[in-house]
Amino acid sequence: MGNPTLVEFDLDRYLRNSKKVDLSGIRWEEVPDHRLSDGDVMCLHYMMDIEAHTVIYLRDLLATRVAADPQITAFLSCWVYEELWHGEAFSDFLRAYGIEEPIEPRLPDGRVPLPTRSNRWRELRVRIGVGNGLGIVPTMIGSMLARDFAALHMMWGAVNELTTLTGYYALIRRSNHPVLHRLLRKVIQDERRHFAFYRAQANARMERSRTARRLVRWALETLWTPVGAGVKSEEEVDALGLYLFGEPEGREQLRGIDETIAAIPGLAGLTLLEGYLDAAERRATERPGWAGVSSVPRPAARPAAAPSHWGEPLDRRRDVMPATSPIEQREAARMEARMSS
Repeated sequence: MGNPTLVEFDLDRYLRNSKKVDLSGIRWEEVPDHRLSDGDVMCLHYMMDIEAHTVIYLRDLLATRVAADPQITAFLSCWVYEELWHGEAFSDFLRAYGIEEPIEPRLPDGRVPLPTRSNRWRELRVRIGVGNGLGIVPTMIGSMLARDFAALHMMWGAVNELTTLTGYYALIRRSNHPVLHRLLRKVIQDERRHFAFYRAQANARMERSRTARRLVRWALETLWTPVGAGVKSEEEVDALGLYLFGEPEGREQLRGIDETIAAIPGLAGLTLLEGYLDAAERRATERPGWAGVSSVPRPAARPAAAPSHWGEPLDRRRDVMPATSPIEQREAARMEARMSS
């Protein structure tokens, strides 16, 4: 197996403090007091589905040589649990707002891009059964053929986590719902830790191996798709991207993600996220009505009772970590300024 990979991430601290996201301070009773736009609701549907789908990504990972790495498997055991509770938090928020499950996916202009589904989670997993664009069979084959395949999975995860947490910052920017802002601020703290682990793993593996650098760069340039592609339709992915990042400030956020990715050994010059946004904008121009986004506030439906399983306060988390990349630092400062105004 060669020499162990040295990773700059305090895994022991993370494992000992991992728990479901602490939302005990969220004022659930105030959720229906503020309006969400159709775009906000669309984003929450999307985010809820993808957070709950991460267990399939875990399945794909454990079918590869990654399963032999005790650091990675220990992290993933906690990671998938925390992601589960992110999905539950978004589901509870929508229910508190007055949107009861089963929640059907809709574009911001009200159209339903997929057939009605009676069981959201089961249908997603049975119909798709893949992990963010990498199916289990080619993943297993690739793992057997490439010793450095773990570097690809770690870098893929780093891109996904940084895109996700930046998407939450973008939703704070786009939405005027103060309770949603507080919820997303809590979830971002978890995603920051997840990104730090994936990036540290990818950086260490790619720094020591030219083969890993070549493999990862080729895969990202050839196979990469945005978070949720494969689980969501192309139009849904474009709708999310255009709503969150289609304005100049959003494009700046995507540029920050690209700059962070490009700082990893072997990835200089990659512009994955800006390239995706350019393509989404072209599709929206070429296809009238594609991924239509409306900023009209959505009237609140009849609210449901506040979820009780977030009621008991949890011990203060000891694994809070500062932002580890320039884009995180910039977006965290903007978030704090917005929430304190």
